[in-house]
Amino acid sequence: MRIVIIADSVDIQNAGVHVYTRNMIEALQNYTNHEIICIRHGKRADIHFDNDVLVKPLLRFVDRDPFRTFFLIPRAIKKLNPDCVIEPAHFGPFNLPKHIKRVTIIHDLTPIKFPQWHKWLSAFLQKKFLPSILKHADKLVVNSHNTLSDLTAHYPFTSDKTIAIYPGINPLYFSTDEEQFEKKQPFFLYAGTIEPRKNLIKLLTAFEMFRRNSKKFYRLVIVGSKGWKTEDFYLHLKNHPYRNDIELKGYVSQSELQQLYHNTSAFIFPSFYEGFGFPVAEAMVSGAPCIVSKISSLPEVGGDAVLYFNPFSAGELAEKMELLVNSPDLQRSMIAKGYEQARNFSWSKFASRFDTEVLKKLSIK
Repeated sequence: MRIVIIADSVDIQNAGVHVYTRNMIEALQNYTNHEIICIRHGKRADIHFDNDVLVKPLLRFVDRDPFRTFFLIPRAIKKLNPDCVIEPAHFGPFNLPKHIKRVTIIHDLTPIKFPQWHKWLSAFLQKKFLPSILKHADKLVVNSHNTLSDLTAHYPFTSDKTIAIYPGINPLYFSTDEEQFEKKQPFFLYAGTIEPRKNLIKLLTAFEMFRRNSKKFYRLVIVGSKGWKTEDFYLHLKNHPYRNDIELKGYVSQSELQQLYHNTSAFIFPSFYEGFGFPVAEAMVSGAPCIVSKISSLPEVGGDAVLYFNPFSAGELAEKMELLVNSPDLQRSMIAKGYEQARNFSWSKFASRFDTEVLKKLSIK
């Protein structure tokens, strides 16, 4: 089967959809026998796949070039004449002949459920085009049962063509250091985009409460690119009484992130909503004890291997932070459980299920 993947997110993003798309492509190329062709945006010369096809934007200074999306990409796909097109970023594919099957990946429904967390244009485009995208898709793939539930609740007609397949974890994050507990350093870690959905103001408040009440000295390290609607976060950060003990590292390489996961005493993920939650899976497999928001898909990812808290309560988060740093046996137990829980997320398993339950179910003429 000849498959085209619209891989723009590999070039223009660094967060979850980028991680998903990049690893999905490599998994399908490594673990299936299909011919995989990637349509690229062209900004990331450091990332290469077999059979890349470059389709450059005409309008270089807009977030989403409509000419490229609705005309240039469909024209390129028609020339390639694939059996199937996979769109891993919600938006499309568009304007294709009926004989070309469409598989669309839905990571979450935050633009529909929580438009206030997104740029106005992005939320508007999703609300306007998503119903049509869902109707035209031959198969829909979601990354968790929580996303499946959200999708079928908002768009019931999708239920008979949607399947939930957990993504995997990049093998780079896997730790084999059996004595790493003794190497833990006194800092809390967050990794992810800086945006309102990630609930970082609660994290700052909880860190302040922890520092005021604890006899132990811990820093807070925040990793991730600046997103949107960040003014309130940076205002709270500027006025934080322990500002000198909070480090913003920005975007870091995968190898540096793995070391941070590996060294932290606790990884904290306070998000209000996640379609999956790659950082939690990455942290567990790197040997980090995790304190995680008990909401949306995150209990699917964390299982019984993490400590949960109410994301609306900074006090509860501070209590979990205090509990964890004062309980070496609990930390060891969580590290062991995290390794076991992370076995549920494998890109080889993903590729096998995607092949047998999605691609081979398409009626290719």
